[in-house]
Amino acid sequence: MIFILTFENVKWGTKNYFKVKKLYLSAFPKKERFPIIGLLAMDLQKRVNFQAIYDQKNFIGLIFWTYAKQIIYIGYLAVDPIWRCQGYGSEILNLMKRNHPGQEIVLDIEPVIKTAKNYSQRINRLLFYKHNGFKLTQDNLVDAGGRYAILSSDKHFKKRSLSQLLDHMSFNCYKYKIVKR
Repeated sequence: MIFILTFENVKWGTKNYFKVKKLYLSAFPKKERFPIIGLLAMDLQKRVNFQAIYDQKNFIGLIFWTYAKQIIYIGYLAVDPIWRCQGYGSEILNLMKRNHPGQEIVLDIEPVIKTAKNYSQRINRLLFYKHNGFKLTQDNLVDAGGRYAILSSDKHFKKRSLSQLLDHMSFNCYKYKIVKR
């Protein structure tokens, strides 16, 4: 399959906003979501991006990401249910890697816990990211929404770089800790 992906900025009230908002609210549990107005505010900064993803004219998904010189953090990535399992998630990650060579890409996911109600979903998500070259680090991100396993595209996760990036992204308002698993 040939993908022609484009990333369009999300601004309040635009067609992108309404499509992205609908997917965002359905793809992420409330406890894991920043208020959408917060994402829009953070996106006003340099190096922070809240974007709709299209393949030609088809809305495929959303991504919220921020970056610094050596690191990229993907806060949210979701593919619309009608386009899932068609290679779009992998293509989005590959495009990020190709467009930002040499930069570590970091993201976090719900940890794989056997007693979790969505255990199989958590396993599948971890396998998806491992298939795309991400490795579990020895660290978790803990915030008001819970505890999340940190994955990295690099062998040597840069904890300090991630902390600086999260602080910049959130205007130093995001309350979190990075702790050992």
